[in-house]
Amino acid sequence: MILVIGHLRFAPLMFDAVRPHARKMLEATRKEDGCLLYVFAEDLLEPGVLRISERWESWDALKAHGTVPHMIAWRAALKEIGVLDREVVAYEATASQAT
Repeated sequence: MILVIGHLRFAPLMFDAVRPHARKMLEATRKEDGCLLYVFAEDLLEPGVLRISERWESWDALKAHGTVPHMIAWRAALKEIGVLDREVVAYEATASQAT
């Protein structure tokens, strides 16, 4: 399983512009083959920060995700809105345990 964790930072006043694009991205991505979890969350303590959590069946599924039309549209929207900071990292999970 592949885990993707990260964040995007926007000017707080631009966050309203992010929401409709984020909703489209979530709805489309959750239908992709190999997508186990795809979640965005607005950070309650850091205005303008969008937290990202993803789970994918494989590296191939994640790689395919990077080329779908809704990802291309998402990237274009982010460029237009303006991302101030971005950190998104993918990890391969070899074991898990409920806590």
